Amino acid sequence: MMILRPFDPWRSSLCTCPAKLSLNPYTGCAHGCLYCYASSYIRGFSDCRPKGGITRLSSQLARLRGDELISISNSSDPYPPVERELGITRSCISLIKRRGLRLQIVTKSDIVLRDVDLLSDMRAAVSMTITSLRLDSRLEPGAPSSIQRLRAIRGLADSGVPVAARIDPIIPGINDCEIDELVESVADAGSSYVISSTYKARHDSWRRMSLEFPEVMQSLRPMYFEHGERIGGYRYLPSEIRHAIISRVREACHEHGIGFGSCREGFGSDASCDGSHLTDAQTHRILR
Repeated sequence: MMILRPFDPWRSSLCTCPAKLSLNPYTGCAHGCLYCYASSYIRGFSDCRPKGGITRLSSQLARLRGDELISISNSSDPYPPVERELGITRSCISLIKRRGLRLQIVTKSDIVLRDVDLLSDMRAAVSMTITSLRLDSRLEPGAPSSIQRLRAIRGLADSGVPVAARIDPIIPGINDCEIDELVESVADAGSSYVISSTYKARHDSWRRMSLEFPEVMQSLRPMYFEHGERIGGYRYLPSEIRHAIISRVREACHEHGIGFGSCREGFGSDASCDGSHLTDAQTHRILR
């Protein structure tokens, strides 16, 4: 079983991610995010469990050249509550550090602060997802609060770990009214970059969102299913609406003096679309 896989989950024409390897220490996720896409293709997604074959990671890392970028995680959060006891993600980070590889961590959890001793001394950056300051408990019922995540950004930044914030997804009528406030909050917390995208609908996530926000989702239905686009198995908002939303994020970022990237929007970015360029910033800091 290959634990490290090339990152290309959607094969989307709009994906502009640099070449990287994806590593998921866990299968499934405990956060229960209503908008989650991974639940549509991972069986038993709400049952978070250690990834099968993770013990093979060391031998697979040994075969790499040494200039690869590894991304943890792109389907299941690498810091579920059980990680506090199991420490699987921490073990993976230690192995990656030993090989001197670049590492990008994508998470919604403040447990990442536990590993700052490793991350601050390696070529690493963290992307922290924050979608709402007021509706986080409804959108992401099993995840740490937005306040905890902002504190984690501050803790990471103060320790010298570059941090990007993922304001993703933006859902019209739900969290688009928070764009300016979200950008200001993550910038004040220490994030130097923001990655953003709009909500892409799949059947299961649309059903969950409709149960929690019935009136809003009913009003969005024509935009997604009549006037929107179907790209790579996802329902997108019409391009003019998507770009208007993403433009607001970019403007807010520039007002607060931080960089901006867009994910699978066909919109363009100041640097990388996924914030992975921040691992190079960490490389320069360590070399100094």
